[in-house]
Amino acid sequence: MKIGIAGPMTLRLLNCNFRNANEIPIGYDFPMISMLINALLKRGHEVVAYTTSAGIGHSIVYRGENLIICIARRRERYAARDLFKSERKDLVELMRSCPVDIINAQWSYEFAWAALDSGIPTLVTLHDYALTILKYQFDGYRFMRLITNYIVLKEAQYLSANSQYLFNLLSKKNKRKTRVIPNFYARNLEEYCSKPEEKSNFIISVSNGFGRRKNISTALRAFSIIRLKKPDVEYHLVGDSMEIGGPAYQYAIKNKVTDGVRFIGRLSYEELINKVKKALVFLHPSREESFGMSVLEAMVVGTPVVGGYCSGNIPYLLDNGRLGVLCNIDSPEEIAKGVLKILSDDYFAISLVGNARKFSRDKFSEDIVVKAYINYYRDILDISQ
Repeated sequence: MKIGIAGPMTLRLLNCNFRNANEIPIGYDFPMISMLINALLKRGHEVVAYTTSAGIGHSIVYRGENLIICIARRRERYAARDLFKSERKDLVELMRSCPVDIINAQWSYEFAWAALDSGIPTLVTLHDYALTILKYQFDGYRFMRLITNYIVLKEAQYLSANSQYLFNLLSKKNKRKTRVIPNFYARNLEEYCSKPEEKSNFIISVSNGFGRRKNISTALRAFSIIRLKKPDVEYHLVGDSMEIGGPAYQYAIKNKVTDGVRFIGRLSYEELINKVKKALVFLHPSREESFGMSVLEAMVVGTPVVGGYCSGNIPYLLDNGRLGVLCNIDSPEEIAKGVLKILSDDYFAISLVGNARKFSRDKFSEDIVVKAYINYYRDILDISQ
């Protein structure tokens, strides 16, 4: 089967043997989509990756033995004003010039719209709920994304949702054309599990953004309470907006909650996983997640998790508290209580880690999830022929 994967992806994580691989643009910071492509290649499928990148003047195509990478130009500003018209046009041209049997478009935005316009059978994978995103980040860009999402959902014949939580948010009409296929963790994470590593004296949060939805401000206030009981423990903040001088740092300075906090910012995927593995606790203060990929990765590498009992898919990932601590994520006191419960009880922490690893292997391994995708692709092609 020749499969197209359309969406934002980390191009340099793709398993390719191009002679000019070092010239490939960076693309996006989305390892998850690259992991799916690599998994399909490993199973003998031909794959065409359709994506966009800033910093290029025209579309570029890289051709390998079983992998073709098609990169359209992405405007750095104002792309949403015309509903990504230029990006969609270039993507459609690439899809038609490098055709496949089926396209799996990731997210319900410009990539999915282009795939639907290409005339090639398309599965659209949903990773968020546009209306919820707009509620937490009310701006013109998210409003235009909402319109794009509406058009895509109306036109798409086949959908998948990355969690039961997200599936439950869909209309009855859209539910009828949707299967739940979760995200999966990278297979090499299991190698980290087999290499014991001593924990360091810090807790960690990973967040790309400092807004109401990510809720890092409440976590910072919670940590100031934790420090009263555990004065030697540090709090490491990783991700976009988590660097020195960034929004999280500015908030901490203004509210005098910098004591013991290290503002690290962005790390490579490998550096991030290593740091999460060394942490005593993975604190995930987000108010809403359609899946919670960083939480799953923490579970796999053996770091106990504290998350919100009403935070979208997080209660499911933590099996309603059996695999991690669930709390009122809007309360600094409740967050602190949850973190301290893990820090103060080694037996409790070890039991959470063991249960979480087993649950992750049983539900979110590469083999299970990729098999579900391939079966769906085949069913769509059978219907389309």
